[in-house]
Amino acid sequence: MKIMNTKLLSFVFAAIVSICGLSSCGLDNVDEPESTFSGNIQYKGESLQLAGTGGQIQLQLYQPGYELHSPITVYVDQDGHFSAKLFDGDYKLVTKDNNGPWVNTRDTVGVKVKGNTVYNLEVTPYYLVEKYSIVLNGKQATLTFDIKKVAPQAKIAEGIVVLGNTSLVDNKNNVMAISIPASAMKEGANTFAEQTIPDDVYNKLKASNKAVARIGVKAEGATEFIFSKLIEIKF
Repeated sequence: MKIMNTKLLSFVFAAIVSICGLSSCGLDNVDEPESTFSGNIQYKGESLQLAGTGGQIQLQLYQPGYELHSPITVYVDQDGHFSAKLFDGDYKLVTKDNNGPWVNTRDTVGVKVKGNTVYNLEVTPYYLVEKYSIVLNGKQATLTFDIKKVAPQAKIAEGIVVLGNTSLVDNKNNVMAISIPASAMKEGANTFAEQTIPDDVYNKLKASNKAVARIGVKAEGATEFIFSKLIEIKF
């Protein structure tokens, strides 16, 4: 009897392994999402300039009927562009809470994804950085830029100038960052003359194929900077 029971147990175990193996094969053959949902974060049709490294700016997608599940995170690059691979279906798009240089409305937008779907999300930034330039005289830099107030309640918290040698530059990815206190800035035109660039930073930028800068402004209560586009540094 003991021998027969052992054979029976071995048979049952083999059957279970076989079933599990078939199940695993089924899971491996599950289709991957093939539709692309993409767009830009904009203000009046113009894409915003944002921080683009470290997943600093995110959007969230929810599927109706799955509210208790974690949202699908969609990352935004420094040019305000986002893209994600999804299954076709109905989704709810929302900005992540307190994440971005815009008024935190948390409006929910319904989007229907079918094939390659494009949707541009309009927000209200606290500020915009306009008419910007950086001019070098040796290792002395002169910065000029305008701060345009968009949200009536906005107040300047701080500014930043970031220097880099790649096309991806922000407050977390740079060769050098220069902080500007709120007390030194104002809405409208700003000029900062004779900002000294240290020798090691100057030499590193000059030796690179791409020396660039961006100017950023953060509003009180905002978690992120709004930036200028890339500014080429000419030696």
